[in-house]
Amino acid sequence: MSHKDTTWNQNKAEQIIKELRQADQILVGIGGGFTSAAGVEPLPLDKSLSRDQYWPFWLPYIDKQRLNKDVPVLYQQLAQLLQGKDYFIIDSNADGFLLRSGLEISRIYKAQGDMARVQCKDNCCNQSWIGKQHFDRLRQEAEYLPVCPSCGQPLVMNVYAGKKFCDEPYLEKNEAYFRFINGSAHNRLAVLELGVGYTMPELIRFPFEQIVMNHKRAKLIRINTNHPLCVEENNHKAICVGADIAQVLPALLEVAAKGGK
Repeated sequence: MSHKDTTWNQNKAEQIIKELRQADQILVGIGGGFTSAAGVEPLPLDKSLSRDQYWPFWLPYIDKQRLNKDVPVLYQQLAQLLQGKDYFIIDSNADGFLLRSGLEISRIYKAQGDMARVQCKDNCCNQSWIGKQHFDRLRQEAEYLPVCPSCGQPLVMNVYAGKKFCDEPYLEKNEAYFRFINGSAHNRLAVLELGVGYTMPELIRFPFEQIVMNHKRAKLIRINTNHPLCVEENNHKAICVGADIAQVLPALLEVAAKGGK
């Protein structure tokens, strides 16, 4: 790792807005650091729960983070920043705020699942379903236990928690993601990474480094409080910021408003 300057200042803000303005395409990666900066509680996916405890524990999270129509300001600011741009977003979070922020749903790949869907605990048939009917019933009947229509095992949230995750609903968006990257080969590409750490770096962080390394006209913009540095090979193609995203995005919008896009 290099000792690249990661301080946040007006000059960095102007550099970033210049890159976003000049880019033909913007690839965005959103990690847990973004949701934390937005004030969203992290999901305790490693929590051990019995079959009877599972839905009483998770339903309030689903209501608050997936079905809630009140979108945190940070998501709205991101939508504003990307307005009118050719963008694609890969999101490692299972909440629904991005989908309700004003961003185009067709441009969002929820790579690690969606709390509004359910799947078989064992993923017996590689299928998942919209969970609404089960959630409605769970609110009415405390003893109700949703089960898989194929094998009778409990239904769980369709959210990545290991190798039994059903990724079938997201394959189309996965293909759209690769089409977007491949289609950018001759364009100016801004790679905007927001709050992606080392929990699952193979999903966004490492591929983004690789894309920037191999792409002649790509620029990495990494905003991360704890891990802002990039690999040394990308130093000349990166703007790294070690600051709170909730501080950075409003400042970027301010610079964009002054200078126009």
